[in-house]
Amino acid sequence: MSTALTSLLGNDFVNGADLASIVGDAPLVGIYFSAHWCGPCRQFTPKLKKFYDTLVAQGTPLPILFASSDQDEDSFASYFAEMPWHAFKFGDDRIEVLNKKYVVSSIPWLVILNTKTGELVMNEAGAMVGEELFGKITAYREKEHK
Repeated sequence: MSTALTSLLGNDFVNGADLASIVGDAPLVGIYFSAHWCGPCRQFTPKLKKFYDTLVAQGTPLPILFASSDQDEDSFASYFAEMPWHAFKFGDDRIEVLNKKYVVSSIPWLVILNTKTGELVMNEAGAMVGEELFGKITAYREKEHK
């Protein structure tokens, strides 16, 4: 994991998790911009969860950080309880910074970053969840292990 990634994402998340324990040795990390009040998000989150669980079962984990746009902490907590991944703390200022950096124009939105460099690998990857994104992640991992 790179210092650039830590500088970008920080090192303090919900439940006291730090970035190193979240990322482990994974070459990629996702940032999932979403909110409880967002209808399309509520439809997309189960698809992303299924995709995430498939990756884990196949030994190709993709750590994900939830970046909430919820308006209150109860909505955030309720929605986050449905997710198997980690999250920025409610109201974390880094979420707005990341929204601007990756030009998040709507939600749901999924960004994939290289954990070694902090560089953007895929923006708006949510449109690819399924076989296309799995193929890209697998190809990326194979390229990194050569």
